[in-house]
Amino acid sequence: MCGFLGSITFNEISDIDFEKYNKRIECRGPDEKVVICNKNFVNPNLYHNYTFNRLSIIDLSKNASQPMQSNEFNSLIMFNGEIYNHKELRAFLEQKGVNFKSSHSDTEALLLGLSTIGMDFLKKLNGQFAIFFQDINKNEYYLVRDRFGQKPLYFANNSEGFYFGSDLISVKNLSNNHKFNEDQIKNFINFGSSITPSSFFSNVFSVNPGEFIKISVSKDNFEINKYNYWNLSSFLDDKEFIDEEFIDIFEDSVEKRLESDVPVSSFLSGGLDSSAVIKALNKKKRSINTFSMITKSKIFNESEYINQVVKKYNTNHTYREISDELSFENIKTIISKYDDIIYDPSLLPTYILSKNISEDYKVALSGDGGDELLSGYAHYTNFQNKNKYPDYFIGLLFKLYPSIFGTGNTILKKSNDWKEAFSSYYEDKKLMSLLSIRDFSDFRDKYLHEMDESWKSLMITDYNFFLNEMMLKKIDRSSMLNSLEIRSPFLDHRLAEYVVSHNYLVKGDNFSSKKIIKNYLSEDFDNSFIERTKMGFSIDIKNIVSVNQEEIIETILFSPLENFIDLKNVKRLKFLNSRMNALRLWKLYSISMFLENNKTKSTT
Repeated sequence: MCGFLGSITFNEISDIDFEKYNKRIECRGPDEKVVICNKNFVNPNLYHNYTFNRLSIIDLSKNASQPMQSNEFNSLIMFNGEIYNHKELRAFLEQKGVNFKSSHSDTEALLLGLSTIGMDFLKKLNGQFAIFFQDINKNEYYLVRDRFGQKPLYFANNSEGFYFGSDLISVKNLSNNHKFNEDQIKNFINFGSSITPSSFFSNVFSVNPGEFIKISVSKDNFEINKYNYWNLSSFLDDKEFIDEEFIDIFEDSVEKRLESDVPVSSFLSGGLDSSAVIKALNKKKRSINTFSMITKSKIFNESEYINQVVKKYNTNHTYREISDELSFENIKTIISKYDDIIYDPSLLPTYILSKNISEDYKVALSGDGGDELLSGYAHYTNFQNKNKYPDYFIGLLFKLYPSIFGTGNTILKKSNDWKEAFSSYYEDKKLMSLLSIRDFSDFRDKYLHEMDESWKSLMITDYNFFLNEMMLKKIDRSSMLNSLEIRSPFLDHRLAEYVVSHNYLVKGDNFSSKKIIKNYLSEDFDNSFIERTKMGFSIDIKNIVSVNQEEIIETILFSPLENFIDLKNVKRLKFLNSRMNALRLWKLYSISMFLENNKTKSTT
C-alpha cells in the first residue's frame, strides 16, 4: 500500500512546491520515496512530475520500486494497493510470452498486464487499487479505481496541466483549486458525506469506484473520457444460494489477503464479521495475531465477546484501551490530519487502533464490509417489517415533528413508501430545515430513482453510497495516516457478485441479519454470542460533545461555514441533550474545522 502524486503540465513546475504538497502523502509509504521531476517523454512540450511513496509489503526488493517503467512496452505505472491474485496473473501473462524482471511483484504483473491486454485486464484483478498508467508511445494516461472505492484517487485539470494523486488536499494545492464547493457542503450536512465524483473543492474530482478515465493530450488541452469496467447491478439474478459455495469464496478471500512478505495481523472487535475472519484463519492453521480497542463505556465495550474469540481460536491477542475522557485537544489533532471530512466518531478508535498495530505490523485484516454484504443494518430488518403506514399519514407526522428532536427516522421508517423509509436512515432533512437550507439533493433522487422494491436495491445502494462515501474513507484514511494497510475479506468482489446474483433472502423467510455468518460461527459459539444486539465500534460522542459543547458551537459559528449556511439556529441543538444532536453538532464541527483549515483568500 502506498501513495502517489503527479502532474502533467505544459510548463515546468517548482520541485520545491511539489515536494511540499507530497508531505501529506508520505505517511502512506514511509519505506521509500522516488521522485521524477519535469521529465519529457515523447512530447517535448509536456513536463511530468511524479512522486511515489512506498509501503513495502509484496516483493521488498528494488525491482518492485515505483514509478515502474517497462522498456519493452514503453509504459509506466504508479499503483497504490494490493493485487491478491498477482501470482495467477503472472502465470497467465508468462504463458503469453511476457517476460518479468522481478521475482513476484504485483506491481509488475499489473504494469505488464495493462501494457499487453489494455483496460480489459482490470476485470481479472482481485484487489484494492488506485492506478496511474501511462502509455508513453500513444501519449495517453489512465486513472483507475477499484470496484468498491477502497483506495482514493483524485484529479484536477486547468489550462496549465492535469494533476492527480492519493490525497484530496495535495491535489487541491498542486492544481491551485481552492474554491469550496457549496453543493458538497450541503450534501455533507444532509448525508454526512460529499458525493462522488465531486469533492469539497469546486474543480477537484474523484475517480468513481469501478471506473477508469482516459486522459489524452491534444495541443494545449487535456481530453478526459470516463468508462465503467464494473457495476454490481449488472450481476443481478435469482439463482439458488448455496451456503457452501459462499463460504468457500469467503475462506478463499481470507486466504488471498494473507499474501504478504511481512507479517499480517487482524482486527478483532468481538463482532460477527471480524470473528468469522479469525475462524477462517484458524481453519487454515495460521498463527493469528489479533488486536482490539476497548472502552470503559459499557455501551461500546465488547471485551466479553472478544475474550471468547481469543480463547476459542487461541490467538496472540493485544488489548488497547481508549479512554472516554480522551483529550479533546488530541481529538482535534487527529481529525485535522484527514484530507476528507469524516464525521463518524468511530474514526477515533479506528485511528488509535491503527496507530497501535502499526508499531509492530504493516498489514491487518478486518471484518469491514460484512454488514453491507449480508444485510447487517437496521434498515434491512425494517424493510422486512410489514407493519407500515400510509405515506400521507407519515408525511403529516413528519411535518409536525420538531427539528431538534432528531432526523425523524423513527417516523419515516414506518412509511409504506420503501424509498422514503430507506432514505430516512441516510439523510437529515430536519437539520436542513433547522439551518434554513432549501436547495439540496434528495437521497431518493440521487440513489433510488431507478431501483425496484427489493432488499438487493438496499444492498446496491449501501455499496454505492455508505460503503464508498463513508466507511471506506474512514478505514483507508485512519489506517494509512499510520502507515498501516487494511485488508477486508468481505470486500472481495466475488462475494458481492455471488450475493446479488443468488436468492440470499428468500421471500417468506423469517429475516435473520447475516444468517450465513451466524451459521458459520454457530458450532463455536452459543446463542448469546451470535444473536446479541449489534454494538458498533465507537466512543461516547454524546459525552465528548456535551463536555466541550461551548467550544464546539463557537467554532461552528465563527468558521467559514457561515459564508454558506445560516447558522443562527445552531445553538438550539444544545437544548435537547441527545446522541442525535451530539452527532449533528459533531458533523457541523467537523466541516467547520475542515473549512477553517483549508481556507484561503479565494475560497469563498
